[in-house]
Amino acid sequence: MRLLQYLGRRAALVMALGVFVGLALPDLAAVAKPLLAPTVIVMLTLAMTRTDASSLGRTSRRFGTHLIALAWLLVATPCLFFVSLTWLEVPSDLAVPLLIWSGSPPLVTVPVIALIVGLDAAAALFLMVVCTFAFPFILPGLLFWLIGIEVDLGAGALTLRLALMIAGCAIAATVLRRKLGPTFLREKSAIIDGVAVVLMLVFAVSVMDGVRAWLERDPGTVLLYTAAAFAGSIVLQVAGGLVFFWTGRQNQLSVALCSGNRNMALFMAAAGPALGPEAFLFFAVVQFPIYILPVLQKPIYRYLSGKRPATPAGSTHL
Repeated sequence: MRLLQYLGRRAALVMALGVFVGLALPDLAAVAKPLLAPTVIVMLTLAMTRTDASSLGRTSRRFGTHLIALAWLLVATPCLFFVSLTWLEVPSDLAVPLLIWSGSPPLVTVPVIALIVGLDAAAALFLMVVCTFAFPFILPGLLFWLIGIEVDLGAGALTLRLALMIAGCAIAATVLRRKLGPTFLREKSAIIDGVAVVLMLVFAVSVMDGVRAWLERDPGTVLLYTAAAFAGSIVLQVAGGLVFFWTGRQNQLSVALCSGNRNMALFMAAAGPALGPEAFLFFAVVQFPIYILPVLQKPIYRYLSGKRPATPAGSTHL
């Protein structure tokens, strides 16, 4: 329990080390790979358990703002990326995965990251759910219009699977909240956050499968793709924050966080052989900013959100 509390209070730093464990231990990454899907499901359930239902209800009432945020996340950002990548003459092997990433919904784990950097997870959770349901109806057509890539995501079947997954997580989270109670969740928040960090470490290790071999074979390409992933995440977070300056501070920062943390795994799984190996390399290395940036951005997000650093006797340091 003490170890989980420690991990929960040092989540940002521990997360940053996770991807390097996957690189350093490629055999462990291969063993952990089958745990990808169940890990995501349990992480989403924990994030929903830690999210107060009343704050989620208040968030859902800002319909107009979230409709604009959805358009920003799923339409505006890939169009802006397409113009920028064309102007910069970025090679198609890198431009295509960057474009796919920029039009993908926020990460399923973005509510966990929101908690780590000191934001209210409700807005991030709401945006993630809405965008995840909407993107299969938007991204394939947008990609075909922009660059001529035709990928059938099977929007109906994919949406049904997503609905079942999210509904199952929501039901499990509701049962947990009722069984454990708000007092227990507050008092044991560091332990729960520690469990979430362990799960994110498992995910980070498993997604690094194959990257070590590519790094040894072609380090220049891996470094280029990694730099592009960091640049894309930072640029979109800054842009998202600036574009939504007119909204409430928590909503503004949540849109910024969601803008730079995208889940291209669903698209990659559906596209399969339609994409080259470079796209799968980018999918792997884009985990670096996801896991490393929170440790650098945590004080920035806390300062912008008006939160003071927690004292040892206070709330969790997540």
